[in-house]
Amino acid sequence: MKKYKDILMTLAKFLISLTIYLFIITTLAHFNLISYKTVSVISFIFMCLLFMFNGFQIGRKSSKRGYLSGLFIGIINILLVLILALIFRSIPELKSLIYFVILLLSSTLGGMFGINLKKNAN
Repeated sequence: MKKYKDILMTLAKFLISLTIYLFIITTLAHFNLISYKTVSVISFIFMCLLFMFNGFQIGRKSSKRGYLSGLFIGIINILLVLILALIFRSIPELKSLIYFVILLLSSTLGGMFGINLKKNAN
């Protein structure tokens, strides 16, 4: 039961962080303080870091196989982002597939870092 609680807490942190980020970036873009190109670069970097951080968190709470934990949380996060994209935009393109693979790798890498840092702390 603790494992499901950890996953739900990680997903809640993901959604809260994503919402705060979207609010800030939308406000800045609305007032033309940053260009569209800058928004896309910042969004890519932020999403990679957010996925890596979530993988790291779940990896630290995992007992073994941090890469699988990171992969699992990455898949769930991607599904959430896909659902939000379908609600607010349209069907993702092939370019989006590469984007999601990079995010999945970022989450998996975060899970590996999380489990390894946990083992080194013990």
